[in-house]
Amino acid sequence: MNNSNATLLPRWLWLAVPVVVYFGHYVARAVFSNPVYDTWFRHESGVTETATVALLALSLVAGLYVTRWAWRQGDRALTVFFAIFALGCLYFGGEEASWGQHWFGWATPEEWRALNNQAETNLHNSNALAGSLLDQLPRNLMTVGMLIGGAILPLVRRVRGTAYAPGSFRYWIMPGIACVAIGFIAPLSSVPEKIFEAVFGDVPFPFDIDAGEVKELMFALFLALYIAEVIARIRVWQKSSSQRH
Repeated sequence: MNNSNATLLPRWLWLAVPVVVYFGHYVARAVFSNPVYDTWFRHESGVTETATVALLALSLVAGLYVTRWAWRQGDRALTVFFAIFALGCLYFGGEEASWGQHWFGWATPEEWRALNNQAETNLHNSNALAGSLLDQLPRNLMTVGMLIGGAILPLVRRVRGTAYAPGSFRYWIMPGIACVAIGFIAPLSSVPEKIFEAVFGDVPFPFDIDAGEVKELMFALFLALYIAEVIARIRVWQKSSSQRH
């Protein structure tokens, strides 16, 4: 079964987990008191940010595994693609944790504090143009990529009954059905907050979940599910290859 439209991950993982993780924040906000929610979910060492970094670390390891596999296949294009994927996970995760500052608590040097609008040792919160290029640009590119490549195109292929040729470059790199749910949820996860702010000028309880942090968690979950699906394809490919020989 080397069909790029095949769902190789269990449904509970690619469908239930994104829904539960996202809407679970609204449930937690409604159930817990404000101090408890702030401590466990909004804090820099809380569940949301810690889960984001953990997922990115797992994606980094998985990305390196796939890069090594592509290198052994002698496929330079795939090797470069997944090496870039792994580097992206490293950058995303490192920046999210301010390269360890949130956990180890070191002080930000004065020179760096002057360049960073949150006084943290990261790049994406840099002032002026640098911050936009290192934060908003990759964020917007990921948003478009997830929505179109991760959600819409797999559904279009499924409806049309088309699939990428097994073993082709697009077969290996393009997201499949397992990315559809998270492909819609991740890029659209901050929309409710923006609507409330536009209409009411503020986000009412219990929708005030710090949508920016939750969105980053959903981005990380997309990357994790995507690379998990790639590894699942590799395993199926290896199994079918061994059976042919």
